[in-house]
Amino acid sequence: MNNEAIVSFKNVCMYFGGVKAIDDISFDVDEGQVFGIIGPNGAGKTTIFNVLSGIYKPTSGDIYFHNRRINNLPPNYITGNGITRTFQNIRLFENQTVLDNLKIAHYSHIHYGIMDVIFTSNRFKKEEERIEEESLAILDFMNLTAYAEQKAGALPYGAQRRIEIARALSCKPEVLLLDEPAAGMNPVEIDELNQLILKIRNQFNLTVLVVEHQMRLVMEICNEILVTNFGRKLAIGKPNDIKNNPEVLEAYLGKVKSNE
Repeated sequence: MNNEAIVSFKNVCMYFGGVKAIDDISFDVDEGQVFGIIGPNGAGKTTIFNVLSGIYKPTSGDIYFHNRRINNLPPNYITGNGITRTFQNIRLFENQTVLDNLKIAHYSHIHYGIMDVIFTSNRFKKEEERIEEESLAILDFMNLTAYAEQKAGALPYGAQRRIEIARALSCKPEVLLLDEPAAGMNPVEIDELNQLILKIRNQFNLTVLVVEHQMRLVMEICNEILVTNFGRKLAIGKPNDIKNNPEVLEAYLGKVKSNE
């Protein structure tokens, strides 16, 4: 694993009026890590993803990707340059086929222009062939080939989750942000998701950030974990360190009274 930080937050704040969604957050994510972000509800976890992906512009502080400041870049630019994400609530094109959902995501990397489309140029044809081949390869990798021509919105919840991850992979990311990927899954599906995330990281040579409430998933697959509470960094460290951190236990379970 490369120890160079691919993503860095430096004293980042995101305020909504008087609400401090994230407050003076700093951390580094090393290239190749699976990096977990956990915390109680309202701890600022998804807001971290929103400022990293360009949906929100931070109130103050700096965010770096490959040592380049990306605070004020629009979401489409950030996606096109290597950071893609999924969402807590699945956001597929429900009336499009699964294959088309992936093909649409590829268009952040097309190399033809409007005139190529109008005149159906050879460049257009070759690009479209490439996009379809790459989309089918990702569906095969994700065990979704059988769903390729089906409408995305008609599929089971677990399949839709995998389609959303597949679509994110179609953007050719260096950093993949997974926002509560295990939401609504049963224990068997969570175990399968654990293996899938590691397989994705290794196959596509990615850095993966995971916001998750399923502690078993985070503890099993993450190299490092950031814990937030009320928008602030509570702790950061290896899974075993986090699991035994008294401040983390208190944030999740409440203060444990000592025996008198």
